[in-house]
Amino acid sequence: MKKKLPLRILKSLEPFVNLIGEKFKVTEPKENLLLVLDIDSESDFYFKIVQYQKKQNGSFQFLMDRKPKNEDEPEKYRTWIEIKNLEIEFKKWLNLLEQYETTESFFDDPIVDSFKEEYYAEFEIIDEDADRKPLNTKQILLLDSHLEYIEEKIDNYKNEKNKEIVSEIKNDVVDLRENLTNKSKKWVINRLATIWAKLSKQGTKFIKEFVNQTKTEGIKQGAKALIEFIKENGTELIG
Repeated sequence: MKKKLPLRILKSLEPFVNLIGEKFKVTEPKENLLLVLDIDSESDFYFKIVQYQKKQNGSFQFLMDRKPKNEDEPEKYRTWIEIKNLEIEFKKWLNLLEQYETTESFFDDPIVDSFKEEYYAEFEIIDEDADRKPLNTKQILLLDSHLEYIEEKIDNYKNEKNKEIVSEIKNDVVDLRENLTNKSKKWVINRLATIWAKLSKQGTKFIKEFVNQTKTEGIKQGAKALIEFIKENGTELIG
């Protein structure tokens, strides 16, 4: 497939190959040339490059397909663009995602948002590469053990009143575990903070069982201090 495409097309798509962000995920394009999805599991927003064409003057165009179209129209939008404008169009789409996230509405949950801000702030991510590089393998294994514990135990706290949110949290945990090795530090911590926030809203027994200081402090130490903290605290951090 790679050598069936013009080199100019491959070079235009190359910046997206290892692109990592907090609000999106670049995924297997399948029948497309590029497929980027909104990281929000409840969203159907996307950015696609469906195909390319060569014009009579020798220049190339991409058929872009995205949702939303703009601030006024949340519907999908398809049009031909010059390949040199790919990054510009992608940034327009990403800016729409950011505006959706930062604009307050009655659909937001201020309690979960408050908990999330609290947990996220405790990480104090200062690494320059935090939005590009993943956690190291030891950090990944520690966090995976913590998430595995939540996944295995959370159903013990499910009842008729909270069964939907418990299932939602469990799905979030499964998704995060699946992406620990291919997402950036910031992305992982953002999703972890969201999970902890949702757990905390369910009550003190959820905080004590899943978000208490003994089980999470090592993770909160940040990328540079985490390994040393694990050595000092051992298995107390896990489950």
